[in-house]
Amino acid sequence: MDAAWALEELCAAVETELLRRGLAEAQADGRVSSVPDARTIRYYQTLGLLDRPAIVERQARYGRRQLLQLLAIKVLQASGVALSEIQERLYGASDAELDALLHSAAEKRPAPRLAARVLREVTLAPGLKLVAEEGFSARLDAATLERRVRAAIDALGGGS
Repeated sequence: MDAAWALEELCAAVETELLRRGLAEAQADGRVSSVPDARTIRYYQTLGLLDRPAIVERQARYGRRQLLQLLAIKVLQASGVALSEIQERLYGASDAELDALLHSAAEKRPAPRLAARVLREVTLAPGLKLVAEEGFSARLDAATLERRVRAAIDALGGGS
């Protein structure tokens, strides 16, 4: 991840990009700011709308991906889309899909519908679930897959 910005710097970068792209228009809902502040960004993280930042020397650092996600959120909000639908539309979206959404918004065309993903979920243990896209094929040997799963569990603090 290109961990370029601290939280306040990310706020400024979002505002700059919205203005540069001609997307800093008033929101359909007067209670919603056209530019997110630090508190709003943290809220979006808790909702799962925004990827978690990298932690560099105990400081959250944000990169291009979070910038694209925030721009997409604000563009969809400006067109009156509720946060619950934004969660659905942006979940798992690639950077290219986010760019396409922003490009279409700048041209005042209807935003493209992001590809629907069918997810399957399996409970491995109490509190531990595996989620995969339908049609997923590991293409890994069992030892590599097991090592990666164990590393993920350790990263979550659940290792023994």
